[in-house]
Amino acid sequence: MLDELHTVLRRHPDRPALLTAGRTGRTRVAMTRGELADLADGYAAALHHHGLTAGDTLGLAVRPGGRALSVMLAAHRLGLRIAVLDPSAGPDVLRARLALARPALVVADTAAQAVAGWARPLARRAQLELPDLASLGPVL
Repeated sequence: MLDELHTVLRRHPDRPALLTAGRTGRTRVAMTRGELADLADGYAAALHHHGLTAGDTLGLAVRPGGRALSVMLAAHRLGLRIAVLDPSAGPDVLRARLALARPALVVADTAAQAVAGWARPLARRAQLELPDLASLGPVL
């Protein structure tokens, strides 16, 4: 099914892919099918450029949404395993989970990098914590 998704996204690129609610509660389009496909294509090319090949593990520390989905679609296309780095799991749990499948690359958004770095004390108060991302593998 995921293998066919790219074709379906390209068939009707102007149709909504992801919806969200605005401040008033009104539904709005967060991302079109074409935008999702374009992002997935770009991420697939970037991951391939960084040397990832089928069977490699990709660490993903990106907030849920269109960008995270597009990275997952790109990883699927390349045959990668995805290890979602959930900051609510805690660093010891994440390290234990990744011991068997060390990431060849970690993709992290600015929020995840802050939780793992300069905002660590504040994040801990919110019960969010990531290990030093660089200790897991190369970080983008």
